[in-house]
Amino acid sequence: MKRRTFIQSLVAAAGGLGGAMVLLADDSVKNARPSPFNTQVFISQPTLRFMVLGDWGAGGKLQRQVADAMLTKAKLVSPQFVLTVGDNFYPRGVRSADDTQFKTKFEDVYVGKELEIPWYVALGNHDYGLNPDAQVEYGKKNTRWNMPARYYTFTKNITPDVSIDFFVLDTDSMKHGKGAEQLTWFKRELERSKAHWKIVVGHHPIRSYGAHGEEKVMVESVKPLLDKYGVQVYICGHEHDLQCIKNPADKFTCIVSGGGGGSRTTSYGDYTLFAGNNGGFCFTVATRDKFYFEWLNPKAEVVFAYSVNHF
Repeated sequence: MKRRTFIQSLVAAAGGLGGAMVLLADDSVKNARPSPFNTQVFISQPTLRFMVLGDWGAGGKLQRQVADAMLTKAKLVSPQFVLTVGDNFYPRGVRSADDTQFKTKFEDVYVGKELEIPWYVALGNHDYGLNPDAQVEYGKKNTRWNMPARYYTFTKNITPDVSIDFFVLDTDSMKHGKGAEQLTWFKRELERSKAHWKIVVGHHPIRSYGAHGEEKVMVESVKPLLDKYGVQVYICGHEHDLQCIKNPADKFTCIVSGGGGGSRTTSYGDYTLFAGNNGGFCFTVATRDKFYFEWLNPKAEVVFAYSVNHF
């Protein structure tokens, strides 16, 4: 079966899985097409708007291209914050809160008032080489950088009565067998949450058809909690690519946005809705009833879009 025919068959199934396909696009930049939903219309309604960036701190040409694309998009849609999913500083993280990489790979790259907004930051495996807690400490120097602990929660409101709880995990600790305390905390926080939307953020994928593939500990330890407590979306990186996956065994949709600083070959699997390997980021619009995701390439072109219905 040809890829496009196969993906179209998945589109038909998506409606019964809580999602609605709004754009089908190839993973090549030259075939990118505009988004069929008008984000300007959504901005006129009560929404929460944010960007998702992963695997970004390489300091190379692609990182700057993606940063420029983010600024181009941000000028059009006015995001309220940026969510990062780890691997913030290659190759081994930072030494201290005074490390020059904070300036050369963050402050001097993501410029413009539209991107000088709050950043909510997760840790990735490459952030563990030196001193991961230095990234927590840096937040005390730069209020733009939000990482109060290695794992944490924060809440945003679409309207006064419609809230979104974000649960930011330290998945590298889980991978290396140091996640028992965090999992206890995570379960407790999910039980406490009364939010309309529950969004979980981590570095390592639960679902992926990229070079790394699915992370076993995430599938075994985290996935059951997402399903049990009604989490609608899991956002991650680690793979240096862009993916959207809806496995019928999951209640949630898996969003991969790991193209912020490097690119790596990816592939289409049984439940892939989109896969792209040219670098890029996500833009997200949340309403009471839907989460809209756009994947953009380093030219700020929308290459794919998808919506997740509230359940």
